[in-house]
Amino acid sequence: MPDARPVTEEDAASIRAALAGVTAAQEQLERAVADALLRGASVRAVAELGVSPNTVQKYGRAHGWPTEVNRSRFHETRWDRLGREADEAHSGAGRPPPADASPGGA
Repeated sequence: MPDARPVTEEDAASIRAALAGVTAAQEQLERAVADALLRGASVRAVAELGVSPNTVQKYGRAHGWPTEVNRSRFHETRWDRLGREADEAHSGAGRPPPADASPGGA
């Protein structure tokens, strides 16, 4: 086995910077996957972007997914979802009130 040769300080700094970049990118990926799940994306749809379904679930669980709302929609059919979304659009659910609306209704 060849003898160990030390790493130059310049190479060590370059490696440390690259590792920091990898760590930051990993954290960004985890957060992006979890955010998509929390906003209602399916595991399958996120996995189609290049992350394994098990990893998608792991990242989601690490960041608070599934919420009770997500959990209640796990077995929702496409028709259930379309009906719910139509009801929400019709009732204005999820939208902020108009800027000129006063809290007292006057």
